Amino acid sequence: HRTDRTGFKAGALEAGLASAKGEFVAVFDADFKPQADFLEQTVPFFRDPGIGMVQARWGHINKGFSLLTQVQSIMLDGHFVIEHTARNRSGRFFNFNGTAGIWRRSTIADAGGWEHDTLTEDLDLSYRAQLKGWRFVFRNDLLAPAELPVEMNAFKNQQHRWAKGSIQVAMKLLPRILKSDAPRKVKREAFMHLTNNLAYVLMIVMSVMLPFTLHLRIDHGWYKAVLLDLPFFLGATVSICFFYLLAQNEAGNGTRLQRILYLPIVMSIGIGLAVNNAVATLEALLGHESPFVRTPKLAVDEATGDVKVPRSKRYRGAKSIMPFLELGLGLVYTYTVFYCIAQALWLALPFMLLFQFGFLYIGIMSLFQWVGLNRRPAKPAKKPATAA
Repeated sequence: HRTDRTGFKAGALEAGLASAKGEFVAVFDADFKPQADFLEQTVPFFRDPGIGMVQARWGHINKGFSLLTQVQSIMLDGHFVIEHTARNRSGRFFNFNGTAGIWRRSTIADAGGWEHDTLTEDLDLSYRAQLKGWRFVFRNDLLAPAELPVEMNAFKNQQHRWAKGSIQVAMKLLPRILKSDAPRKVKREAFMHLTNNLAYVLMIVMSVMLPFTLHLRIDHGWYKAVLLDLPFFLGATVSICFFYLLAQNEAGNGTRLQRILYLPIVMSIGIGLAVNNAVATLEALLGHESPFVRTPKLAVDEATGDVKVPRSKRYRGAKSIMPFLELGLGLVYTYTVFYCIAQALWLALPFMLLFQFGFLYIGIMSLFQWVGLNRRPAKPAKKPATAA
């Protein structure tokens, strides 16, 4: 515990490391519940003197709490099961996720230590360490369960921090990466990994332009409309479906029907996040400084749905204009959905529904989800048993 927040999480890790003893440092956020044999499953990898960090896969304590937590679990499983596994196995760089991992202390020191000039100190240190030649290990079969954010604004704050931080790291380290002696395949993947949130800015541009393209489908007829929509459908929809289906199949989550039914919702909410993450990306590009906003957790009991954290101690983020922008786009796409039905534009309708639901769901939940959570009674703490 510190008396100030200098450097935020990176500062806390730096301060803790200064007083810690030992060759290895395991890092866990407070809501994580690692398996009892976590150290036995990770420390042996450090027999190889070139290994600097071992990362476990996140599990999800409360994924069944709501539609939002189900979607988050699918998104995170895609990141860990597919992205981390592929990067690790192919020799590309991948990153420590800020928690559920263990570091060799000398790796942290060799890479320059925890730095707090970005909002994603974990991503920053990971790339600096791997540029120094350290290798990482990802344990897809080792789970460390944690609580997913149950409130929309908490989820959006987390996404904002991750999106902004990744662009900050890209601006900080990409010149160093591209000038390094790393193989071309590593540089290419690092560039794609660190800059992928730029796609949200393009998503906003597309979201504004897409309704105005509908008249092209009317003017050119159904045959040319198929030629216009089919490549977009295959490139932007089918590939994402396979990505998340494979991740859920590997993770063993749900039945095949359940996995398929959630896919349109996952894509829709990904679209709905475009405003939030595009703002984060632009803030990073323009050098706008912002504090580290932690992700509040409410100690939700998945079995009962009770929120254990009392209302008086629940963390709430600052109010923003973004929900109104999201609702505005949702209303535009509501009109567009009815326009497609009236004009019999059946090929375009599924896309419009994805955009409509995504923006409306994100906007409405941002404004009203706290109302529902505040009505949930805080589960009283159990009294300690007294001796007879």
